[in-house]
Amino acid sequence: MQSTKEQVLAYLLHHAGTFVTGQALADQLNLSRESIWKAIQALRQAGFQIQGQAAKGYCYQGTAQLAAPVIEHACRQFKGAITVLTTTPSTQDEAKNYLSRHTLTMPRVWLAEEQTAGYGRRGRTFYSPAQRGLYFSLACRLPQPLLHPGLLTTGIAEAVWTVLQQFYPQAALSLKWVNDVYCNGKKAVGILTETMMDLETQTAQTVVIGCGMNLTGDAFPADLTTKAGALGPGEKVDRNQLAAALLDAIIQRVGDYQTGAFLPAYRQYSLVLGKEVELRGHHETITGAAVAIDEHGALVVATPTGPRTVVSGEVVKVNVHSNK
Repeated sequence: MQSTKEQVLAYLLHHAGTFVTGQALADQLNLSRESIWKAIQALRQAGFQIQGQAAKGYCYQGTAQLAAPVIEHACRQFKGAITVLTTTPSTQDEAKNYLSRHTLTMPRVWLAEEQTAGYGRRGRTFYSPAQRGLYFSLACRLPQPLLHPGLLTTGIAEAVWTVLQQFYPQAALSLKWVNDVYCNGKKAVGILTETMMDLETQTAQTVVIGCGMNLTGDAFPADLTTKAGALGPGEKVDRNQLAAALLDAIIQRVGDYQTGAFLPAYRQYSLVLGKEVELRGHHETITGAAVAIDEHGALVVATPTGPRTVVSGEVVKVNVHSNK
């Protein structure tokens, strides 16, 4: 059951951009005017910007904080549980800890204002300061057991890239195989896709998709300034709207990734195709020219001993001066 504050916020969100009188709120929600006034004050204290004008009423104008009700209201495709945390070691761990204790009956997402131990591929630290990024992990079921991991990871990366292009149209965004988004040649977004094994069926059908984004780059530690980038230094983007758009795009891609329809766009904006690369796999390092991304999302590298098709690994070096 929603609290009075939640009911008032939900109504104002539904009428965002327009004024609603206190009496109209009271009538619609079957509450007293005093309850409405107290709820408005509580929402303001919680960081919601609500303008009030005599005779006109109240108008919701946004919030700088991540807020589950605001994200939920903005979502069109994502229908699941949303948890917003002030701080956590890692949203990815939050998701995996939940899955270790519960059966996933609907998509769930954990977002955090700050991560104290955020991590990406190979357990590397992902710097996650408060108010300067967007950090979340989405747990959901795949429509059927995972057959082509490369399609899922490249598909999610392209879906994220597409949303970011809409919110940051002036940014020079590219995709580094397999699922990093770069801005002006520096890593701005890291995506970590981890599958969970179903013990009964022995299939990978639950996936946890972690996403860390640097929205502003004014607080990078000295050791990150040469390689970490930000999507929009100086730009102010509504993080709740961005989160909702990303959740919608990712959940839709989870449902259709097997078609591979996104691959032409992924290839077009690839940072590595046509470049000399060094790729680190599980047991070896491969050096050569990245010549193709195949129909399963794998990277084809031309090496001195012949072409190699790499399903998983990490491009650790890219010669940006080689021709594409």
